Formats: sequence, C-alpha cells, structure tokens
Amino acid sequence: MAWYNDDNAETLNFMLIGGSFSGHELICSSLSAHPAMVCHGELLNPVEEVRKAAHQSYFGQSGKVVDWYCPGMLSVEQYLNNKIFDNTLNNEKAVGVELHYQHFVDYDLWDYADQKCRSGDFCFVHVTRNPIACYAASRIASKDLFEPDNDPEFSGIVTPLKASSNTVTLNPKLLVDFVRSQQAYENKINRLCGDRVIVPYHEFVLDTAGTLEKLLHFLELPYSPACIPNLKDKESFCMIDRIGNWSQLKRELPLDVTDYLDGSKIF
Repeated sequence: MAWYNDDNAETLNFMLIGGSFSGHELICSSLSAHPAMVCHGELLNPVEEVRKAAHQSYFGQSGKVVDWYCPGMLSVEQYLNNKIFDNTLNNEKAVGVELHYQHFVDYDLWDYADQKCRSGDFCFVHVTRNPIACYAASRIASKDLFEPDNDPEFSGIVTPLKASSNTVTLNPKLLVDFVRSQQAYENKINRLCGDRVIVPYHEFVLDTAGTLEKLLHFLELPYSPACIPNLKDKESFCMIDRIGNWSQLKRELPLDVTDYLDGSKIF
C-alpha cells in the first residue's frame, strides 16, 4: 500500500520513549489497542525484516516501492515526517512512535525532537523504570550471568549461578555505569519537551487501569478497557527476588546509585 500524508491538523503526534527493558514496548502495545490511536513499534529496529514487518503490519504490503525505513534512501526525520506522523488509515486521533534512548544517539534525533515539540500538536510519553530493575531484566533475558570481567579490582563475593536459575548476580561496576547512563538519558529527554507525561513502570504494573486512564487523559482520548494488557507473563513482581547479590550491592554501590535500591519501586 502506498503511503500518504493528510497533514491532519487534528491528529496528535507523540513519541513514546524509554530505555532498554523499561517496559515502553508493553505500553506501546497497550496504546495500539485503543480504537482511536495507533502507536507504532519497531519501526527503527536494526533488523530490516523487523522494520518492514512493523511498517506493513499497519500500512499493508508495500508492493514494488520500499516505503518502510531503509537507511540510505531517506533519513529517519523524513521517514517519520512524511510516512508516519499524521498518516492514519482509520482516522485515528493520535499517532505515536516508540523510540529507545539509543535511537536518539544513533540517529542524532535531539534537534529533530526539539523542533517537533516546538511546532505544536506534539508531545512525549516518557516511560521510566528503576534502572537497577532494567539492568537486572536485561541480564535475565540474555542469561548473561555474573562475570568479573577479569578485573583485579572487582571484589565480587557471589558464586556464579547456573544458567537454569531465575536469579542473576549483577556486576556492581557495570551496574553503576548503566544506572548513570540511564540517568543522563532521562534528564536529557525531559529537558527536550515541556509537553510530556512521565509514566513510571512500577505504577503501570501496580495500577495498570489507573495509569492508563491518566495517560489517555493526557493524550485527550477516552479511556478504553481494550488497552489493558495481559500481565500474566510479565514481570509484575519485585525484582529484588531476582537479584542474587542484593546485600553486596547495598554495601558497594555509591550513594547516587543506592537511591534506586527502593524495594517499592524495583519492578
């Protein structure tokens, strides 16, 4: 299907932004279920087949003309402006695009996002998650268990766990680097756009309907129960239970990182 651009002034465009394993993919799918909205995910995935499938899942088969994002043919800014934002097949009132922090770095989207925010009818939905929980979730997903990285200064005291275990141990030094990088990204994203809503992942897990209701109100859309996701297989439990060297982290992490060792928010 060929793309088109109605330049519909009544359509609200937004970026759904989050870091790795922040839960923004889950919220993207929830928003996409709303009958008056489309929220595109994986449009900038590094794998072309994934990008193509994500694009065609909404716009249909492309035919002989490549209209999904293809590096070298057009820029990310051109793709989002001309083929995604404001382009609706079912007269949706809002069009969102899911973006990772890394997309802003890889494609240098900082100025583009700033300009979109200044243009009006544009906003951010910023999904945040406790960075310690994000890091633990990434280790669980990759089965990348505790390794001292041959660093003689590393004072690890925990025995590596078997790959079949649901618990992981975290390298304190790597964890500190990850937490601080997430802090920097969060701060930079929040400075970009004044018209934004911050969605803490732990609040979404603990009160899914209430959080969605507030989010949809921000997007000026009515609440829809269709947006409620199936959390049965999601990480709806406290991640403390999955971190094998919790006591070690409490002893060794610097003060700016220990602030995140709040059991009520590590989901």
